[in-house]
Amino acid sequence: MQRHIHPALLGCLTVCCFTAGSGMAQAATPTNPLLVANNEIGVAATGALMNYQEHFSPAQTHGKSDTESGWMPGFAVNYSLMGDYFRSLPNLYFDVHYDYASGGLHYQGFLQKPGLPNSQSTENATTQRVLARLGMGFPVDQRMLLTPYLAGGYQSWDRNLSAIQKEYYRAELVGAGLRYQFAPMSRLVLSANVEGLAVIGGGMTPSGTPLADHLGTAPFETSGEEKIAVNADYQLSGPWHVFGGLSFTHFNYTGGHLNSPLAIHLGSFEPPSSTNLLGMDLGLAYAFS
Repeated sequence: MQRHIHPALLGCLTVCCFTAGSGMAQAATPTNPLLVANNEIGVAATGALMNYQEHFSPAQTHGKSDTESGWMPGFAVNYSLMGDYFRSLPNLYFDVHYDYASGGLHYQGFLQKPGLPNSQSTENATTQRVLARLGMGFPVDQRMLLTPYLAGGYQSWDRNLSAIQKEYYRAELVGAGLRYQFAPMSRLVLSANVEGLAVIGGGMTPSGTPLADHLGTAPFETSGEEKIAVNADYQLSGPWHVFGGLSFTHFNYTGGHLNSPLAIHLGSFEPPSSTNLLGMDLGLAYAFS
């Protein structure tokens, strides 16, 4: 299965990013550590501890269910701007963030005949996520800043259950968040972020076997995604900064029946599921001045 991000969304965010970079960056004149830390482009090494659980009823699975867990290394790219770009919109905030992770997950689950113990294997999984934020910063004092924002984006998961059987999950994201920043010294900015998103337009598409290729897609209903994160940004020298942080993300997929005529005849479905991600990152950023 090809690994990709939603082309329309990526194109839109790319245009926004370069438009903002060419116009807004010239207008920005950061005068304190909080604004400096909000006008950066950076790249980071990342890692995520993923735990996935499907929620079958015992009658559907003979007591079995799919679980997956493991460590997924990756990378992230982030671009952010904040400045007084319009008279009526001081401290306008724009940010776009892309995450990629790939690794082997320990699988225990339902890929076996009824009556047999749950099978165990290693799944080669890949996740991608892109999210754009737009908000406004409200200074509490010279060293504290609160930034509420709106957010929208896309996430996907290539789930390779075996050498031939694959499942592709995708969903759009829309919601809001609040970020708190504090500068205890001129070179250091600490931040905490709380985010709530609606998971919309999602679905799962199986492939890789003659049967799976004809099952269509299982569309999901709207569900929720919550994230909390803490970060630190430290100015090394001149425009160069080092940053890092920890985050925890939880989201649900509602599941649904596969929609091809064959799948409807067979009664094939994707069960509800929940996913937890404990993430960390460490990177280098260049601050605009």
